[in-house]
Amino acid sequence: MITVNSLSGGKTSSYMAVHYPTDINIFALVRIEADYCRPKDESIVKYVSDKIGMNFIATAESDKTLYVIRDLEQLLGKEIIWVTGDTFEEVINKKKALPNMMMRFCTSEMKIKPIFDYCQKEIKEVVEMQIGFRYDEQERADKNNTTFKTIVGQSDNGRNKWDNIYWRELKYPLIQNRITVIDILNWKNKTNLDFPADSNCVGCFWKPVQQLRKNWDDELQKMKWFSEIEVKMKRRFKKEMSYDEIKNIGLQLDFFFGTGSGCQAGYCTD
Repeated sequence: MITVNSLSGGKTSSYMAVHYPTDINIFALVRIEADYCRPKDESIVKYVSDKIGMNFIATAESDKTLYVIRDLEQLLGKEIIWVTGDTFEEVINKKKALPNMMMRFCTSEMKIKPIFDYCQKEIKEVVEMQIGFRYDEQERADKNNTTFKTIVGQSDNGRNKWDNIYWRELKYPLIQNRITVIDILNWKNKTNLDFPADSNCVGCFWKPVQQLRKNWDDELQKMKWFSEIEVKMKRRFKKEMSYDEIKNIGLQLDFFFGTGSGCQAGYCTD
């Protein structure tokens, strides 16, 4: 069985890639179409464009994630496969909604589906996939699944036929080996990888309001994109307040920033 590491560009999944190698390392890139979020470094734009095989404009994640995945490949001495699906805008337009706690389609469409499609097309068999959940967050492992619902053909009346495809077995090496956040941080301090202060999409609705407020300071243009999408769709990512309102609240300086998102899908880990 082919083994696969699912990477996010955060500290934990990078630790997993270094200490628990697999046949294939794969990273799913979330793209957005906002020119004002485009990295100023043209060399990283070209690098990402070459890796995904199409013109790259910007990502909803920190640009540091792009550098981490690039540099992690050099550290591993082994290729990291980059995949990408529809842009965030395309997914939102298709769903006619914003992802939120009740409709968590962003991870499915922009993380899981591109990796699923790659495995189905290139590997063509069930894979053993390692997910970077730590021992101190092992409750997250209970909420993953091994199937993906996808179109498998058309019926006689022309409608799409759907089925749940069994495509992966899941392994959690960090849980199995009792690796906690302290182990990750100790390793991170010994590497030259420049991890983003807050991993995953900077405006992810899973993140606490205080983290989103901090991201208005650290990732102004990308938080602006999330706010503008709310205005355009006349909807909210978080029920309690709009992202524009979050921008104006006070910053709680003793808040524990940089914990990433709490998404349970296994692809938006730190």
